[in-house]
Amino acid sequence: MPVDSSLEERILILAPHGRDAEVIAQTLSGEHMKCTVCHDYATLLHELSGGAAAALITEEALIGVDFSPLNLWVETQESWSDFPFVILSARQRGPERHSSLQVLEGRINMILLERPVNVETLVRASVSALRARRRQYLSRSHLHERARSEEHLSLALHAGRLGSWSLELDSSVLIVSETCKMHFGIAPESEFTYDDLLQAIHAEDRQRHLDVIEAAMMSKEDFAIEYKVVWPDQSVHWVQIRGQTMHNRIGVPVRMAGVSLDISERREAENRLLESQSALQQFNETLEARIEERTSELAQANDRLMREMAERERTQIALVQAQKMEAIGRLTGGIAHDFNNLLNVIIGNVDLIERLSADERIKRMAGSARNATKRGAKLTGQLLAFSRNQTLDLKPVDIEAVIDGMKDLIAVSVGTGINITVNIPAALPRAIADANQIEMAILNLAINARDAMPDGGNLAIEVHQRITRDGVLKAGTYVVIAVKDSGAGITQDILSKVFDPFFTTKAVGKGTGLGLSQVYGIADQSGGQARIESVVGKGTTVEIWLPVAGTLPAYEHYQESLDHELVSKESGNILVVEDDDEVRQFIVECLEILGYTVEQAENGWFGLEKLQAGRFDLLIVDFLMPGMNGAEVIAAARARHPDLPILMATGYADMQAVERVISLDAVLRKPFQISELAGSVKRAMHTHPAPEQLHSAGSERR
Repeated sequence: MPVDSSLEERILILAPHGRDAEVIAQTLSGEHMKCTVCHDYATLLHELSGGAAAALITEEALIGVDFSPLNLWVETQESWSDFPFVILSARQRGPERHSSLQVLEGRINMILLERPVNVETLVRASVSALRARRRQYLSRSHLHERARSEEHLSLALHAGRLGSWSLELDSSVLIVSETCKMHFGIAPESEFTYDDLLQAIHAEDRQRHLDVIEAAMMSKEDFAIEYKVVWPDQSVHWVQIRGQTMHNRIGVPVRMAGVSLDISERREAENRLLESQSALQQFNETLEARIEERTSELAQANDRLMREMAERERTQIALVQAQKMEAIGRLTGGIAHDFNNLLNVIIGNVDLIERLSADERIKRMAGSARNATKRGAKLTGQLLAFSRNQTLDLKPVDIEAVIDGMKDLIAVSVGTGINITVNIPAALPRAIADANQIEMAILNLAINARDAMPDGGNLAIEVHQRITRDGVLKAGTYVVIAVKDSGAGITQDILSKVFDPFFTTKAVGKGTGLGLSQVYGIADQSGGQARIESVVGKGTTVEIWLPVAGTLPAYEHYQESLDHELVSKESGNILVVEDDDEVRQFIVECLEILGYTVEQAENGWFGLEKLQAGRFDLLIVDFLMPGMNGAEVIAAARARHPDLPILMATGYADMQAVERVISLDAVLRKPFQISELAGSVKRAMHTHPAPEQLHSAGSERR
């Protein structure tokens, strides 16, 4: 029964208690998702058969139901389908899950959300499930297209009266089409092995067949042979076999494949023509040439179809990999956002305690807490870098300090069987880079080196200063980080591909093929380059070239001084738009301590209303907010007040969306201390004064 394509995009909701289903449907509909509310379990089963993208079910709706119809539906899905179920589970009060979830776990594609769940998490899970289902629909289209291609090939072979065959050389497993069986007098339903084929060949031609097969295994050229075959009824027929040998990467023949053609009639005609006049002989040769041409065209069509199917399979694998990486990136980005909000409240209040308390013991404890939260902030920065939802934070970086800070992490990652040496010269200049990304790149290379030395070996991390004028990189001085291993090395035919996305020499499931491509991208975005050298049997060296940094901008020195003391009392009217109550309260209190007059709004709509009603010297806005995100608030504010200074304070942002509405210099990354807030506010207001300040300055000039 065909499925209505409009129904395949909807989300089925089964939440029979209270107004849960209505609230969920309204929430998802607000995000432009189609929803169908199922009043009971039986309705859900009925709607599943009509087509859907995902199902969102509360745990209590599954208590006491018969799962056998649902299991049957899941088990009878087509091969491309893995229908996603989002289960809203009650908070666990013990180590064991509810029995209904234990029954379903492992049988269905289940996304488990523990309640209470916030709107953003619910929407994010629903979007992920919908995206996964759309990928499945894409796989379905590819499978249907492949089936149509195979059908067209079958029709072409049938039209040419050609049979198809393939032979696995290591196991002698023979696979033949029904037409090919008919060429040997075998019924379509009967089994036909390679031994059966040899026995069917006429005794006079059997050795010739074996000689041709043996020669074809040593050659990469197509082969063809004609010989007599004896059918089970003892009648003799002629068969033409054409094929080619497929080799693996190291040149070992692994499989043969080709076509067969019953040429009995042609052979009989040739025998008659040999006794007839030369004109008839010429006609026969012309006919044979046409047959050979048609056979060659069909063989070429078969080759093209095989290549296209292989390419589609590689594309599908790449799409699945991209989907997985996107899902992981969204998950880590979401975690980093929530964690950054928590860290911002903690680090901010610890900063205030440390500054306002006169008790040295309390100040020491506050300092320890601040250092711990900075390590947490570093972790969230790495998560955001992995999720690729922020641009590189390029600044002068002390490479020696970066490597010193991650020595323990490298040692734990590579294990005890590998000897690690670090060589960094004194007085090394700073390099332009993103410290978090460089850490990820070095750790990535160390792990690759470990995998190249399964029995142990030597890992060396060296840093040098080099000057290049090779025409590949911009002429100048570079800091070069070299990661060397004593592993097996990489062959030259593979070495040119190692930076390609998704290329990997590791076994399936052991690597994504993205590690070296990320290293290459980090170096390239930093203004440098990644290079690799390898000698088989001696090891591999990967170099990251980073441009040497000049002097630091003046504002960075100014910000460093703010880490030690607050600026004098300031003045100005500031509007803070932040959906997290605790973070918003912290920002307001800090600004009031600094001397500013502050108004606040809990979302973008209220913020724009206050902005319309009053006059402000600065707007501070979060990015990730329900209903209207920070980029949309900034765009609306710019339309009304084009000269208003704006500062975005965020722990997670779609940086492409941010860059369209605001300079990255006006982004304050969470978590931040009061000194960082003070510096960013002052810099924003002085760099881009408010309209009333511009007017006042103009009056003075006049």
